[in-house]
Amino acid sequence: MLVVIPFKDQIKSNYVKSNYVKKELKNLGIKVQTTVQLVFVSRKIGQDVKVREIKPQIVNQQSVVYRFQCDLCDAGYVGYTHGHLHTRVDGHRQKASSICKQYHEQHDEVLKGLLKRFSILKKCRKKFDCLVNEMLFIRDLKPT
Repeated sequence: MLVVIPFKDQIKSNYVKSNYVKKELKNLGIKVQTTVQLVFVSRKIGQDVKVREIKPQIVNQQSVVYRFQCDLCDAGYVGYTHGHLHTRVDGHRQKASSICKQYHEQHDEVLKGLLKRFSILKKCRKKFDCLVNEMLFIRDLKPT
């Protein structure tokens, strides 16, 4: 019978720890009346246990000009990000963000379902392209 016990510290160069672990496994084997062997595995425990959240395709976009549209009024916001859009959306949840301020001051509400109110206006290649396209979209919207 083979029992695999994950071993966190897989550094073989640490001779003292290695001997200590072998001695403890031998003592455990005597107690359970079976041979217990040390097995090194290349996978980390976190790779097997970690649950990955499936995100909508929009959040994985990078280098984009985006638009935010308030669902409670006609207020809108055009911005750009060179990084991932989901990171920028998280930034808009902060109190210093103009979007967060608008919701708090105009509607006295907490942001819920924020990602649904974002849309991508243009995918860009470089940060400068994002900046120019953001300016053009703002101009076309003719804000008051």
